[in-house]
Amino acid sequence: MLTELTFAILKYGFLALLWVFVWLAIRSLRKDIETFSPKTSHTRRRSERAAQRKLPAAARSVPIAPVSKTEPASDEPSLLVVIDGPLAGSSTPLSGRPITLGRSSSNTLVLDDEFVSGHHARVYQDPASGRWAIEDLGSTNGTVVSGQKITAPTILPAEVPVRIGATTFELR
Repeated sequence: MLTELTFAILKYGFLALLWVFVWLAIRSLRKDIETFSPKTSHTRRRSERAAQRKLPAAARSVPIAPVSKTEPASDEPSLLVVIDGPLAGSSTPLSGRPITLGRSSSNTLVLDDEFVSGHHARVYQDPASGRWAIEDLGSTNGTVVSGQKITAPTILPAEVPVRIGATTFELR
């Protein structure tokens, strides 16, 4: 027979287990939302602003840095390759002309995804450095380069993953 003390211990033990389960479920949901959220969290934005204030003014300047023209041409990427998403395995040659990405049929690479804007981003050769760069064209959900959402034109080195909606691509 169960005594009142044993019954109370079991009752409170199960209640504690229930709360631990609820806490773990909420923590897991919160991490998933932070991971897949297009906006950076308030805490992260605050820490990025603090880090920017600590940098000297010269380091805060333009994100596109000129590169010397003495680099070998063999290191220059020649293909935009889709590595994940509905178009995985497809590629587009980098011919010197800008490549536009988005849902609209007028884009060079049409991405049929509800999280992609009509004219989402463009990949182009930067006139100052001659290297390939990517620019978000004011999309709603943003363009993520190497895990970071970009807000300005950014130089795109070879084999750096770029995510737009469910599609991930890189230059090779």
